[in-house]
Amino acid sequence: MSCDVIIVNLTRLGDLLQSQPLIQDLHDSGKSVGLVCLENFAQVLPLLAHVDRAWTIPGARLMAETDRDWKLAATHVLSFARDIRKECSPKHVINLTATLSARLLSKMLAPIPDAVLGFAVDAEGYGVDKGFWPAFLLGTTLSRKSAVFNIVDMFRRTADPLISEEIHRRDGLFRLVRPDGKATSTAARLLREAARSNMPPARGYVAFQLGASNDMRRWPVAHFAALGDMLWNKAGLCPVLTGSAAEKSLGEKYAALAEHPHINVQGRTDLPTLGALLLKTRMLVTNDTGTMHLAAGLGIHSTAFFLATAQPWDTGPYLDDCLCLEPAMPCHPCEFGTACPNANACRRVISAEGVGRAILTRLSGMRWESGVGDALKREARIWTSCRKKGLAGLENLSGYEDDDRALWMLHQRLFWRQILDNDASPNRSMRIPPCSVHFQGTIIPPLEQAWRMLKAIGENAAIVGKNPLANNLFLRNCDRLQTLLHTTPALAGMSHLWRHVCSEMGGELAALQEFLSRFEKNLSVFIENIRNGTHCA
Repeated sequence: MSCDVIIVNLTRLGDLLQSQPLIQDLHDSGKSVGLVCLENFAQVLPLLAHVDRAWTIPGARLMAETDRDWKLAATHVLSFARDIRKECSPKHVINLTATLSARLLSKMLAPIPDAVLGFAVDAEGYGVDKGFWPAFLLGTTLSRKSAVFNIVDMFRRTADPLISEEIHRRDGLFRLVRPDGKATSTAARLLREAARSNMPPARGYVAFQLGASNDMRRWPVAHFAALGDMLWNKAGLCPVLTGSAAEKSLGEKYAALAEHPHINVQGRTDLPTLGALLLKTRMLVTNDTGTMHLAAGLGIHSTAFFLATAQPWDTGPYLDDCLCLEPAMPCHPCEFGTACPNANACRRVISAEGVGRAILTRLSGMRWESGVGDALKREARIWTSCRKKGLAGLENLSGYEDDDRALWMLHQRLFWRQILDNDASPNRSMRIPPCSVHFQGTIIPPLEQAWRMLKAIGENAAIVGKNPLANNLFLRNCDRLQTLLHTTPALAGMSHLWRHVCSEMGGELAALQEFLSRFEKNLSVFIENIRNGTHCA
C-alpha cells in the first residue's frame, strides 16, 4: 500500500497521541497517511484514526546495538528505511521530532530532500527547520514563557503546504478510535476485581493519574487523597487510580493517606484498556501526562495540574471545557534544566479543597466558574480550555487584569499569528489590557532595541552587494540582534526564529527584505499593544 505522507514521531506518548489532529487534517485533504513511531508505543496505534500504514522502530534495541557495534546498528536503520520506501514510496515526510537521528531517518525515507517538512537536515547534515512553525516550535524549548500555542496546533501547522486552506482554518479534530469490546470488557472486569468486597456502592468514578514524567511536575499524593475523600463524602464518587507499574508506590502512599474507598488499577492496563476505563469515569484528575491527552482524544474532560516546567498554553488538553490549574507564583513556569530555588513550592500551593469544590460544581451540571472560589483564585491561575479561530486557547477564570505573565502570553499570541501566518487582520472582538508599568520597564527596552536593529538591518539589506562595508555591517547587525534576543530570557524563543530566518533566507535577498519589513512593523505594533492594550480574537 502506498502512502502520500509519512509522519515521523519518535517522541513521548502524549505527543504521539496529539498527532491525531494532523493525521485527520491530512486524511480530510485526501491524502493517505503512514506513521513511524517508537516500538514501545505500539499500543497507541489501534487508537489512531486514518493511519493507513504504521511502522515501529525499536529505539532501545538500536541504542544497545550502537554501543556494541555502531556499524551493525546503522545497517539495521538503513534496512528499516529502505523497506518502508519499498512498501509505500511516500511523496512527503513530516518529521515532528527535532533530534538529529529523527532528522536523518526522515531524509532516508523521503524521495528527495525537499520532500521533508518539519525538522530536516541540509546537504551537509546540519539540522534545518522547514518553515516558520517548526522553527517556532523548537524555539519554545528556549523560553517556556514564549510557548503560547498548543503543540497540537504547532504539529498541524508543519503540514501547511499539504493541507487545504479550508481545513487549515478550522478547529483541529482530536478524535481517537474508541477502544474495542475486548478492552471495554477488561476495563469492566478490573473495576469489579479491584473494588473491595465490603466497599459501599459508588455513584460514579473519577480517574486519578497520580504520576508524572518528573516528580517536580506532580501534585502531592496527600492532596490527591484529600480530594478523593472529599469527592466520596460529598457525592459518592470513587477515585480510580491509574498509572504504570512503576507508579505503584504512589498508589500505596495514597492508600495509606486516604480515609475512604478507592480502586487501584495501576500497572494492570494497556493503553486501549486504559482508554476504556476512562470512558467509564465522569472525569480525569491528572498531572500533565499522556493519560490527559488520551482522555481528551476520547472526549473525557479533565482537571489538570501544570507545575514546574509544565503549562497549559502548549501542553494543555486539546478538548474544550477542561480545567487547567497553574500555581499563582511569579516564577512559574520554570525553564527546562534549571534548579528550583523555592524547594518546589509550586507543587503544594494549590489545595485540594478548592479543587474539589470546582469539580463537584462542574459535575453537578453547572459551569466551572460557579465553583471557583476566592481561595482557589489566590492559589492558582485558573483556565478552561477552548478552541477558536483554528487554534486552541484558554479562557481565564481567576482574573488576569494584573497578571503580567498571562497578558504577555496573550499579546504574544497575537504577534506570533501575524508573523507565522502573516495574519495581518485579526478579529478584534476581545480586548487585551496593557501590561503593568513595571513589566513594561523590563520588556519594552530590549524590544525597542530589537526594533531599531531590524530597521538598521533592513537599511543594510537594501545596499548589500553594492558596498563591501554594507555587507559586513549587515552581518554584524544580524549577529547583534541574535545575541540580544538570545540573552533576553523573555525573547529567547524569538532568537531561534531569527536564526532560522538568517540561515534560510540569507541567499534570497528579496524574501529577506519582505520579512524584515513585516517583522519590523509587527514588532512596532507589538510594543504599542504592550503599552496601551489592544483588541484581538
